[in-house]
Amino acid sequence: MDYFKIKTVEELSNLHDSAFQTSSKSTKTTFRQSLKRIEKIYNKPITSIGLHFVEKPKEFIKMLEASSYSDNTKLATVASILKLIKIIDAPLIIYNEWLAYLKEKTNEKNDLEDLKLKKKLKVLVDYSSIKSIVENSASKYESNKEIPIDEFKNFLIVALFVLQIPVRVSNYVNMKVVDDIDFVDEKSNYLLLRDDEYLLIFNKYRTSHIMGTKEINIINPTIQFLIDKWLTEYNKDSTNFLIQSLKNKRPMNGRQISEAFKQGISKITGTDLSIENLRASYMKHILELDPDFQDKLDIAQIMGFSTTQVMDKHF
Repeated sequence: MDYFKIKTVEELSNLHDSAFQTSSKSTKTTFRQSLKRIEKIYNKPITSIGLHFVEKPKEFIKMLEASSYSDNTKLATVASILKLIKIIDAPLIIYNEWLAYLKEKTNEKNDLEDLKLKKKLKVLVDYSSIKSIVENSASKYESNKEIPIDEFKNFLIVALFVLQIPVRVSNYVNMKVVDDIDFVDEKSNYLLLRDDEYLLIFNKYRTSHIMGTKEINIINPTIQFLIDKWLTEYNKDSTNFLIQSLKNKRPMNGRQISEAFKQGISKITGTDLSIENLRASYMKHILELDPDFQDKLDIAQIMGFSTTQVMDKHF
């Protein structure tokens, strides 16, 4: 280990990049940032620390926990130290001590997240109630021709998530509008107009590499009408489905779609509900209906989960 005690952050980072050549750029950056963080904690260059933090886990952990870094950052730092221990071939007893700490803190973090989710679900608005409120509010948007584009777009986004299976926000980012299946390729997600009906085609989503293309027929008449009105009165010219504005017809990003949903749902329900809150409420609703395994699997896949385990975890 003495050989490595005089190595700089850059030299240790280069060793890491060579040892983990298939790692992503962000992973390599995280390792380098962790070493820089260790220097800040000790307030001295790593060459002066001499791998003391590796050899004295309890001492460094105490300093790390006393720092103002977030829990996630602290865990990332420990994970980087474990990788460094492998690179320098430190004694197994040291590796095991660091590993035990990482497992302990990871379990604590997971337990806390589980507890937070359970508390959140207890106060979630019932999905059926949300759906009923949205359906009852639709007539205003169907009949009123004086609604500003942002307000109409917000309600359309609310309807897309509430009145059918609430897929991930990213599924709607960069979605294109086409009127012929010949314009559909595997590189994008699409809203396809087909025989006076709409079909959502999801080629790109978080688990698409496992599940392949997923399709949703839009059978809800409210959503059908809202899309008709959106494409004929507001978004007439762009092939992008959810545009930012009439002047800026670039597609909305995930943050903008999420914010539009929150504004739209707040206007009609008076509640501060996020799309993730809604998805959790929808999962709870589905599980209370006790669908059979195949139905549950289909729903989980459309929502972007690789298995039903996530749906079952908290209910």
